[in-house]
Amino acid sequence: MLTPANVNQAQFGMLFKRVVDDQIYSQPLVVTGVAVDGGARDLVYVTTVNNSVYAFDANDAAAPAPVWHVNFGTPANLHSEDFGCLDINGQMGIIGTPVIDKARGVLYVVALTRAGAANGPRTGFLQRLHALDLATGADLPESPVTISAPDFNALMQNQRPALMLANGMVYIGYASHCDKDPYHGFLMAYDAKTLAQISVFNTSPTGSEASIWQSGQGPAADAEGNVYVVSGNGSWDGVKNFSESFLKLTPRLKLLDWFTPTNHLKLDKDDADLNSSGATLIPGTHLVLGGGKEGVLYTLDTRNLGHLGDEHALQHFQATASHLHSLVYWQSAHNGDLLYVWGQRDKAKVYKLEGEKLGETPLMMRDIRNEGHPGAMLSLSANGDKDGILWAAIHATGDSWHESRPGILHAYDGDDIRHELWNSLEVPTRDDCGEYSKMAPPTIANGMVYLASFGTENVGTGQFCVYGLLPAKDAIKPAAPTGVRAAILNGVLALTWDVAPGARDYRVLRTSTLEPEPKLVGVGLTTGKFTEPAPERGESATYTVVAVGTDGVSERSDAVKVTSPKPKQMED
Repeated sequence: MLTPANVNQAQFGMLFKRVVDDQIYSQPLVVTGVAVDGGARDLVYVTTVNNSVYAFDANDAAAPAPVWHVNFGTPANLHSEDFGCLDINGQMGIIGTPVIDKARGVLYVVALTRAGAANGPRTGFLQRLHALDLATGADLPESPVTISAPDFNALMQNQRPALMLANGMVYIGYASHCDKDPYHGFLMAYDAKTLAQISVFNTSPTGSEASIWQSGQGPAADAEGNVYVVSGNGSWDGVKNFSESFLKLTPRLKLLDWFTPTNHLKLDKDDADLNSSGATLIPGTHLVLGGGKEGVLYTLDTRNLGHLGDEHALQHFQATASHLHSLVYWQSAHNGDLLYVWGQRDKAKVYKLEGEKLGETPLMMRDIRNEGHPGAMLSLSANGDKDGILWAAIHATGDSWHESRPGILHAYDGDDIRHELWNSLEVPTRDDCGEYSKMAPPTIANGMVYLASFGTENVGTGQFCVYGLLPAKDAIKPAAPTGVRAAILNGVLALTWDVAPGARDYRVLRTSTLEPEPKLVGVGLTTGKFTEPAPERGESATYTVVAVGTDGVSERSDAVKVTSPKPKQMED
């Protein structure tokens, strides 16, 4: 739906924004066809550091209220411990991106919650894994469960990586806050149905640190279910402790293989974590790619990671000037297999993958480099191998390491990133989304782009913005829905109608003998069906339907009236 031809200042821009109760560190998640509020709707889910989870309608600007909102209680914050830096500069309740099992209708999320009075240093906090109903936000019967493991401290361990759902399990990774000891790099697996803990992997069981940070990127899983993560600074002995390493684990988190660079001791000394971009598996190959704060990109063979030494990598080279935080891979019909990077204090670059190696000279490169931490967080939308668009979220000015900064979202032609299609500050009064959400990539779904934001202030505010195609001048609005039908069965009113050409979703309006003014009772409906309790006995209600499309809202459909029969009078 979005192409290099229609993503431009005249045709593309912000459709609406939604304000939430605090900063959003996680990536927005979109699910289509959720059965809620009497019909099927597309929902977007976001979390905040205030321990809130929200579900909003993903399409309809006329649906500003959340479909649901839950809060898990008081979170930890910057002052809960002397962390010594401002990597997170306020609350820190939910940081990692949740994961969704659409088939079961479940959202999994981890929250850090104050759990009563402290009875010792770094106590009084719990981390819990919640399994929430996608339609209501309610905890499922087995939810929540308290996360625990030997040497695990709920306050000191930062649940930064996105959760991963694979092998019937939810995988949860852990980093630190500001490298403040004590902490370890943990990866835990929980049964997705029962939430029973299946296994725990500690990257430094007889040492310390070696976090699984990955700038918020989740673990990766290959076709056999093996799990890949990358660790950061900390203890290394090549036996039990594996800092600065690529790690390959079984589905139940037994270590299968590993790779550690030759200069791992220097990386550790210089705080140059290897894991700032996580592990990127290349589909259809045995390759895994990743790089860290040094800006060196490693290409490895998943069948033999090789253990200690750069000579075991298929290649490694200086791909960007410093931190690598985000990698995107795309198979382009025009240019072949491409890897996109935009590192810290560097220019956006594209490398071409040929066989088992990347060409070490960029295939293309932007002219202007960014300044400050971090580099851009990248996503790519495409129609298969055509119409690729590279979306890059980054701060517009300054440095985001220890404070919020104004943000900007760029759109570049995926086959020629030197061609910028659009950015969110070209028409700031319409498209500016406020402060940059550090390390949250944009999400593209159904022809829309969802961007997290820290809101309007340095701390304590949050929002997300939804971008898409704007109504075209002199465009023809969708036709009004036809074939509207109503039936009452067992006290439920069922309204149906025929699909309207050009409609993205539908709204239902109702008048009744009790409420004569039209009332919007259904929004964001993606199919021709809506249900609600039937009118009270003897009352009547009249329904009309409108279609909502990219180019506007249709006229109302023909009205359909329903009346519930009056109760029979009892005889004397």
